[in-house]
Amino acid sequence: MWSWAVQKAKELHRRHPGLSHPPVNVEALAEAEGLEWMRWPFKGSVVEAKQGRYIGVAEQVEGAQQRYLIAHAVGHHLMHVGNQLSFYHQQFGVRGREEREADTCAAHVLMPEEELGKVIAYMTVWEIAEHFDVPVELAQLRITEFATEEEIAHWEALVDFIP
Repeated sequence: MWSWAVQKAKELHRRHPGLSHPPVNVEALAEAEGLEWMRWPFKGSVVEAKQGRYIGVAEQVEGAQQRYLIAHAVGHHLMHVGNQLSFYHQQFGVRGREEREADTCAAHVLMPEEELGKVIAYMTVWEIAEHFDVPVELAQLRITEFATEEEIAHWEALVDFIP
């Protein structure tokens, strides 16, 4: 678990409380942080890039995947210096430390602790993904690898919770 990434997501939600209800308005959060996102005609396997205050998302990416990529870039913005690229087929595989931190931050940005706590006891991972409008893989990671120790302890106290 990457506590720094979780902390950065919580700080973001504290700065912009009106944008934290599901589904989180990640585009407005990015804008509130001084970032601008746009569709870009990337070639090959590139699906997202962040350079300075600009986030480029591949033209063919939409919906939950687009929201994840914007949140991922916001995570980089909050934690890392420099420019980053994301590639198809590498979003949820073996990744570097900075990529994992950005994923963790994105998961906590899109599925805030308080809001997730309201639904975890009665929703499946697919329903959680739909409720928060995120990729199923990200929802699965959020309730397992990216969950805080406090969240896990709370969820385990719930009778019907099965990650």
